Amino acid sequence: MVYREEIRDPAVMWVAWPLYPFTAGCAAMFFYQLFVGPLGEDPVPTWFWGLFALIALGAIFLLKNLTRLVVELTDEHLIVGFGTTRSKVSWDRVVGVREDKRSVLAYWGVGLRLGRIRGRWVKAYVPGVRAKRVVVELRGGRIRELVFATRDPDGVIELIGSRIKRESLGS
Repeated sequence: MVYREEIRDPAVMWVAWPLYPFTAGCAAMFFYQLFVGPLGEDPVPTWFWGLFALIALGAIFLLKNLTRLVVELTDEHLIVGFGTTRSKVSWDRVVGVREDKRSVLAYWGVGLRLGRIRGRWVKAYVPGVRAKRVVVELRGGRIRELVFATRDPDGVIELIGSRIKRESLGS
């Protein structure tokens, strides 16, 4: 491993914390109606509580995935990802690197973003509005730019640039 960085965004968990009691409440109502009996004279169907508990649990899982961005530079690959959602790019696909000067609005917000910018498909891992980002230009495949945040954009650009030079020399 040449470089590894984790960026945690606690703001995402502040958004997710109300879902915990909501999920617990929905699950409690589901099991109460399932095993004890209906709540009130005109109860909501039991499946409703189970469905809402599952939806809220899924939302917690998705938000929890967005709390930690991991950037890894190894001898074989560049790996960037939020939780279980990762992009693994071999060095022979990397053709350029630069600091991202675009606004976060160019990606339509934060999180994992996929879109077209100036006719090119871009995959962006943006953990927050103020995060400094790096753009890695790719060849082959549908995605032509991989954008990710880092605390040390100059160091990451230097590491990737030296790796690009090594690849172009054939080693």
